[in-house]
Amino acid sequence: MSFKANDSLTEQIARFLGNQIITGSMLPGERIQELRIAAELNVSRGSVREALLLLQRRHLVDIYPRRGAIVASMTAGDVRDFFELWFVLLEQAVSHLAHNWQNDDLADFFELMTALGECNRNDDLDGFYRHGVSFLAALYQHAGNRYLAQTLHDLLPLSQRCLFAILRAGKSRIEQTHDFLDGLLQAIIARDQPRLCQMIRQFGHDYSQLAQASATALGADCS
Repeated sequence: MSFKANDSLTEQIARFLGNQIITGSMLPGERIQELRIAAELNVSRGSVREALLLLQRRHLVDIYPRRGAIVASMTAGDVRDFFELWFVLLEQAVSHLAHNWQNDDLADFFELMTALGECNRNDDLDGFYRHGVSFLAALYQHAGNRYLAQTLHDLLPLSQRCLFAILRAGKSRIEQTHDFLDGLLQAIIARDQPRLCQMIRQFGHDYSQLAQASATALGADCS
């Protein structure tokens, strides 16, 4: 396990466990054993508990009295409810960026699209996933409302969980996502608000259906 010196211990543990949940190494409904994790990472049980509280806030873990923490469910209904909220908030953030961007505000997005294009051509799922998450995080920084930005940031791990589940379905999903992000950036550059809203709503609907299907398949595998 590699820790980042500029992150708190609690955050490092939360990132480590969150990544296992996002990538499916820990399955929905799986009990999280605090003592085992503390021993594995050579940290205190208290630090693990604090990390689990962070993951609960990020909707990756559920904590119950006397039962402890378990990996949060990801049913088709959970996914549907999440996407209804996520893409409403995403539309607001993207619309603000399109209306207000200046000078070098879009430089990071150009670099990320170059990296995403290379990963797409090379069938690099892990790289595409990482850069896709960075693209979302960059969008959130331009939300124009600190409460909106914080909410989107708190939802990012759940967004990652859905994104990873969709992308691992194959090359066509990577290409679909690349085309959407490229078109989104072009609409932002043109400040084309109607096109942006139409794109986000359609893609949100399509992605929600894909994520719900992935969640249903995962539920069948776990049963």
